[in-house]
Amino acid sequence: MTLPLIVGIDYSLTCTGLAIITKTSTGCKLTTSTVTSKGSRDASLPDRHERITQIGKDVLHFAGRADLAVIEGVTPGAKGGSPVDRFAGWWWVVGGLIRRGVPVAIVAPTSLKLAIAGKGNADKAAVAAAVMGLWPDVEISSSDVSDAVGLAHLGAVAWGWDVKTLTRHTEVKWTYWPGEEAADDAAS
Repeated sequence: MTLPLIVGIDYSLTCTGLAIITKTSTGCKLTTSTVTSKGSRDASLPDRHERITQIGKDVLHFAGRADLAVIEGVTPGAKGGSPVDRFAGWWWVVGGLIRRGVPVAIVAPTSLKLAIAGKGNADKAAVAAAVMGLWPDVEISSSDVSDAVGLAHLGAVAWGWDVKTLTRHTEVKWTYWPGEEAADDAAS
């Protein structure tokens, strides 16, 4: 029997944070991981394609059997790396999940911060501290992982799983929830 699981994905070209919450007969279990990659500004087009493809394959290996994937929406003004490559990689992952029949929910970065840390402009340390308060027995190795845990946690709350729930977790503004029309553009 396969246990139900929700995956949180904080997509990045350098370090994608991943979190899986598995629903068991005794509660919910959290595991985390990362997918890392290095690129260079002078990389050839085939090299950039290979990098995006490899990141996508690695993320889908981790997330492709989920019952729900919650991914952070892309931010047009984000610093670091090529925005074209970042958008292409994000869509590579989202498209791969959709092709596998995995429902995908999207949360804008500010909505994630508001729901998890209580402020839409919370810094990485505040999000990490809030996540550690929700999952005190899990080591959070980076801000990418803490964001992924927050994303998976919001999915578990939305599905009514037995996880610590604050009122603001239930009031998250989803950019997109599977089966419903998008509330905003996925890039918000």
